[in-house]
Amino acid sequence: MISFRIENIIKKEVYLHLIFWILYIMYPLFKYTDSNYIFVQWVAANSNIVLLLVTVYTCYCFFFSWRNSYKIPVLLLFFAVMTILGVLFSEYILNLYIYHLDGYSYKTHALGVLSEYALVGLIFYSFYSFKKSYILSNHLRVAELKNLKAQINPHFLFNMLNNIYAYTLTNDAKASELILKLSDNFKYVLHEGKKEQVSLQLDWEHIKDYIYINSLRWENKIVFEVSEEITNKNVIISPLILITFVENAVKYTSKLKGKHNIVIQLKVNDEELFFKCQNPYNAAYVLTDDWKSSGVGLKNTQKRLELLYPNQHELKIDDQKNQFIVTLKLRLC
Repeated sequence: MISFRIENIIKKEVYLHLIFWILYIMYPLFKYTDSNYIFVQWVAANSNIVLLLVTVYTCYCFFFSWRNSYKIPVLLLFFAVMTILGVLFSEYILNLYIYHLDGYSYKTHALGVLSEYALVGLIFYSFYSFKKSYILSNHLRVAELKNLKAQINPHFLFNMLNNIYAYTLTNDAKASELILKLSDNFKYVLHEGKKEQVSLQLDWEHIKDYIYINSLRWENKIVFEVSEEITNKNVIISPLILITFVENAVKYTSKLKGKHNIVIQLKVNDEELFFKCQNPYNAAYVLTDDWKSSGVGLKNTQKRLELLYPNQHELKIDDQKNQFIVTLKLRLC
């Protein structure tokens, strides 16, 4: 998704440049109203367009990003040389039509060319600065997301190994099946979990495997009520987001006395994903430091959602009436 955003901004950049130059070239047609000489005025206004393009894109593609202590002096020198060439070239073009331009001043024209180069240069420097800032922020997001995933994966695998170990102590007959499930989860985390996006079907199967293992591990304490309503399993989402809510529910419910239910609901269509996870909650109960430090928790997931789905998600957490309810809505298009 991050790479898609960068590709998208590059496409928008091309369109922005095309629109700018079209408006720039056509502007004299709207500025000058003398129909007798409108073509002459248009030629005069765009007489140095070729050199202006060379100047702007040399700066845009080279000088703006050039890292050198002599960058500013060299840039100013290049700009001055190109401006002078622009004045001389436009003067040559204008000599072909000079008899049409009453009271024309080359001094005024030179100042006009200089201001034109300076203004367009500043506009394109602002374009460059915006693109650089946008791409840099996305690179920072990639680095931060990798760091967040690095925290998620060991936590998840640690829980899975503990679950299987505890179960093998009491029921060896199920050990092979649990190991197979763990193998599938290893494969998902190590391969699919590194991707920016995966199919919903893969992510949901991963969650159901986790639920299955924990239903065996905590068969005397936790009952899972899972419902799904999926019209399109081929939609794509970011991996290892939904699983965090389920892990959190299992972690807290397993520490309570008695037998409790965890309700998990998933609804997906082509445009929106709705996910709900509900588990019993005791505000007076405090987890030990080991449990608190073993995982990254909901704050991590909230941060990932902000980075991956800005203005495209709605996350609500309600911990009232002895129930901890997480609901998430994601716009998928």
